Amino acid sequence: MLEISTEKLLTLEDIETLYASGDEKLYHDYDLLLENILASDYLITLRQDDEICGLIRSNGDGCNTQYISEIVMKANMPHQGFGSKLLDAYLDATSNVNKIYVVSHDYYRTNFSKTWLQYKGFKILADNDGVIVYLLDRKFTY
Repeated sequence: MLEISTEKLLTLEDIETLYASGDEKLYHDYDLLLENILASDYLITLRQDDEICGLIRSNGDGCNTQYISEIVMKANMPHQGFGSKLLDAYLDATSNVNKIYVVSHDYYRTNFSKTWLQYKGFKILADNDGVIVYLLDRKFTY
């Protein structure tokens, strides 16, 4: 059963399972990572059969701007629509936030990721060698 939650009920084991599932280890201090995740303004988690499969977390000023720190999906779950469900839940939870940014270095440069985020309403603000920046601006009509 698929469960999406805004409750901050993550364990160290959840974090290790999710973040160690990829090809490379992005984080080495899972205790600190868990602390930072739980301190996020917004945290949306996705579980399937009680196992953590993904999360989105962001921080910002609380009402006008949020910066998505991460959209993380378990490595063996790409292209199953779970990421879209997770992002939709995040966008619902942040419906009072005017501007949402996604800043990424590599992952969100793929054609799939660009198309996916643009389909969800994000526009590319910058795309250069070092970084790609997306913005969902709910106050501005494109």
